[in-house]
Amino acid sequence: MSKEIPENVKEALRNIGLTDYEIAIYLTLIVKGPMDARELSEASGVPYSRIYNILTQLEKEKKFLVREEESRPSRYFAKSPDEALIIAKKQYNDSFDSHSKTIINTLTPIYQSHDTPIKIALYIHRGRNICITKSLSLIEQAKTALYVVASDFEFLEIFYEDIKKARARGVTDIRILVEEEAFKEKEFKELLDKYGKIAIIRSRDQVFGNCAVIDEGEDAFIILTQKFFKKLSYFGVVTDHIAFGPAANYYFSYLYNTADEHDLK
Repeated sequence: MSKEIPENVKEALRNIGLTDYEIAIYLTLIVKGPMDARELSEASGVPYSRIYNILTQLEKEKKFLVREEESRPSRYFAKSPDEALIIAKKQYNDSFDSHSKTIINTLTPIYQSHDTPIKIALYIHRGRNICITKSLSLIEQAKTALYVVASDFEFLEIFYEDIKKARARGVTDIRILVEEEAFKEKEFKELLDKYGKIAIIRSRDQVFGNCAVIDEGEDAFIILTQKFFKKLSYFGVVTDHIAFGPAANYYFSYLYNTADEHDLK
């Protein structure tokens, strides 16, 4: 049996939590079919004194096999690899979530009791072309969702073709947030009419800067223009902190969900 199953398969089973004895039993059943405990012990090399404990673990806890209770002695059947792995993944996720809650709830108050600064990398992008290039790169990376805040006509006009391409490749959740004043400017209004065919547009009385968020917080980029930093021209900000994208997404969602919707399609 050992010659029929590649070693990397056994290593993969170890990595998802099976012991060597459990692997030997499961693979024996996969290769040779249903067996009773004594037959399994002889075929797998697992000591008979240990066989029932291991079979119970595989049946009740890890759910890699099924026991046929009607037969005497009971026979054991291996579950199909895909079914066994689906169950194993769910058990792992449930266990991980439970342990995560315990760790977070216990350790976070202790961690927060210390005034410990966190070192992060803050990247500043200066200049119009650099900020545009960074934004377009982010738009190109979007897979499922793209959220844009635009207080400048220029940025929204430049982004249009790339956002249209994103929509064509399957980025269907596209949301645009602009200032209410944009609808009073003819040029801006015409551009928003075009966007209305590929995105949901909402407006607020005030929008601060420009921002692009992809895939519901996977990444984000914020741009402040000459309106805020006249001497610095265009000023883009991004950080490698894990919370930056989700925080930008949360803030966008707050602004967007409390904004006025415009049906331009």
